[in-house]
Amino acid sequence: MNRASSVNDRALIVVALLTAICCQSVVALAQGTVDDRSNTWGVMAGGVGVTDGFRGHLSSGVVGGIEKLFPLPTRRLALRADIMYAWIDVWHSNGCGGGIDPGFCAYVDTWSRLVAGSFSIVGRLNDPATRWSPYAFGGVAAYLTGNSDEPLTYLRPNHFGFQGGVGFEVRPREHTFFVEMRYLGVPPGGIVPVTVGMRF
Repeated sequence: MNRASSVNDRALIVVALLTAICCQSVVALAQGTVDDRSNTWGVMAGGVGVTDGFRGHLSSGVVGGIEKLFPLPTRRLALRADIMYAWIDVWHSNGCGGGIDPGFCAYVDTWSRLVAGSFSIVGRLNDPATRWSPYAFGGVAAYLTGNSDEPLTYLRPNHFGFQGGVGFEVRPREHTFFVEMRYLGVPPGGIVPVTVGMRF
């Protein structure tokens, strides 16, 4: 097993452990609340761009994910655990060469993959009983990259970072629909998913 695979395996284990520990802790906390709201699941999909050290090397892509939302006794606050899977294209110009190695044409139309597992606190502007509310969130994240030959791996991204963003949710009936934008810090760069989704 090579070094990149070993690091990826360890990062995946850390993401799984963090998610499991956080979920257990939040369930225990939620059971002690007087609020009758239940935990909710959500799905999301959208597009993703890159910033900072990834700019000029990677381009845009698509992203999808799932989330679990845990209400807190303070009605406008909640905890959230989510996992996102992103496919990010490589920046190129004139139909040849990637930003990582402009003389190497094999990177054209090659995708890099990134799995992000995050845990954050969510704060709503309005009470959850209302039909709509802006919200903000922030927390920690762990990352798992794709194969060792993918362009993102050559940039040596950190496997831990932070994340935060803003969103808007509306509840016309029993389901909640939302749109949000977040920043995932993946030193030396970052990715910016913009997603729409539904909680149920």
